[in-house]
Amino acid sequence: MDFWKKFLCMIHAIFTALLVTFTSKLVIEMNIEETNMDDLALLLKAALPIDNIDRVLFDTDDGMVLVWVDIQDRPDVATLAARHGEEEGDCTCTLFSGNHNKRTMILGLRIEMRKPTQTVFHLAFKVERSIKQLSLLAQFGKLWIVPGPPPAHLTGTQAMSLQEFIEKVMHFAGQGITIELEPKLVADLSALLDEWKQRR
Repeated sequence: MDFWKKFLCMIHAIFTALLVTFTSKLVIEMNIEETNMDDLALLLKAALPIDNIDRVLFDTDDGMVLVWVDIQDRPDVATLAARHGEEEGDCTCTLFSGNHNKRTMILGLRIEMRKPTQTVFHLAFKVERSIKQLSLLAQFGKLWIVPGPPPAHLTGTQAMSLQEFIEKVMHFAGQGITIELEPKLVADLSALLDEWKQRR
């Protein structure tokens, strides 16, 4: 087996046997719009700043969403990213939304890590701006979170092989944090996006 085949097998392993313990466990879904808007403001304030979001397609039947985040003010998340893949992991993901079905709708994930370190962080996405990426997440449920900001040659549409792209990301940002959402949470995300699209 040549180098690239070995490398591709390693990447697929990130989302299968090696890190299957990071599969999220769905807890009660929050709809922030039905509670106090102050809660949404607090969640957004606590969310990790997102530098860039990309879609990575393995083939027509598999893919993931790559999220570059600013963790310079979150040493706990930096420690998690550094240890991820070296130890077993466990997390709970909670889906939340704001401005439900409006053009300005926001979807987010509250991610509570219990292993290899204990920490909580949030990701918040403006649906209109990130609809393609969120649709891919709602299709395959795979999320790869890496420290940003990304270099220019790793953003947007790039003329390079999948193996080369992933190798460059890992060389620049490390392995990062990979999460595979449970089917129920993926289905809930898909339903929210479908409803938003129908009301556009």
